[in-house]
Amino acid sequence: MKILVVGDKNSQAEFKLKFGAKHSVMFKSSETLKAEDVTQSEIIFDFNINQSSAHSKLYHLNQSAIILVNSVKTTISALVKNYKWTQTVIGFNGLPGFFNRPLLEITLSGKNPELDQVFHQLGTGYRVVKDRVGMVTPRVICMIINEAFYTVQEGTANAEDINIAMKLGTNYPAGPFEMLQSIGVRQVYQLLQAIHSDTGEERYKICPLLKSVYLEEE
Repeated sequence: MKILVVGDKNSQAEFKLKFGAKHSVMFKSSETLKAEDVTQSEIIFDFNINQSSAHSKLYHLNQSAIILVNSVKTTISALVKNYKWTQTVIGFNGLPGFFNRPLLEITLSGKNPELDQVFHQLGTGYRVVKDRVGMVTPRVICMIINEAFYTVQEGTANAEDINIAMKLGTNYPAGPFEMLQSIGVRQVYQLLQAIHSDTGEERYKICPLLKSVYLEEE
């Protein structure tokens, strides 16, 4: 299979860890992507797509390709409508630390192929989830991280104690602040911001302490 991966060095590295050398893979950034890269590909993984990605128009050049886009901060239906894509487009969870797992979290919109065949060829399991901002796993994990920040802010416990308690008490492989380091403060902040904007639910309102940490890193 001829696969095109559009993303930064970190997403490219995670792709290599998950799929190794099983396929013919070409790596490009949003800035270096060219029309011929798209037309020569059978499957495209785009880790960088958003509501204003200039390179998105190139995907109209290949109607036979299966395009998978990192839609965790929006919905795949919103992206398809925004860019007027008519070919097969699938959303996937491409947040750092979530891609290289046995099951790839995906969302669907409209025209879709025989999924079992596609993902068998890719060599990965998959799980279809509802097309919502934050999908399922990122939504839960980022909410837990946000609640952990509230706990620290209130002086109930420190970050190290919370990490230990979550690992021993709930058998999590990592504590909230360890997961934060893996995902990245910027990613967690932006995802919570997107979910809160979409749902208006108080539980996704960003903790002031998390916001301060985010602003310090920007």
